[in-house]
Amino acid sequence: MFTSKSGDNMPMYRIGQARFEKYSAKYDPTTIASRFTQVSDVAKRRAQEGLITWASVQDLVRPILDKYGVNGPDRAKYLGFANKLLKHVGRATGDSATAMASGLKSFYVTSMKADPAILDEIIQVVAGWVAPY
Repeated sequence: MFTSKSGDNMPMYRIGQARFEKYSAKYDPTTIASRFTQVSDVAKRRAQEGLITWASVQDLVRPILDKYGVNGPDRAKYLGFANKLLKHVGRATGDSATAMASGLKSFYVTSMKADPAILDEIIQVVAGWVAPY
């Protein structure tokens, strides 16, 4: 905070150059290499778990898309919905997860012209399968 000429306390906003200077100082290649080496095993384990979960959800969603005859670029739209949903229901439970799924569904229906019935089935498969933590 700093005091303006009128005596008001005002926040001091960082400018782009200050952010770049901190980034340059913080991300020294030697430090980053050391950190990556230290957490390599944990990161690989987590990546493996995450990739397996992500691929499993896609395997569960593909039959729904086949059932509705969804093909071409539309498949990517619905798989993207499933991926985003997985991300959110993995971080929230109960009413919060329901609200996120509902909002995400509304977004896809409104902006991407997705079929609400297909999205409902994807929500059922993904939210019913993903174990909250």
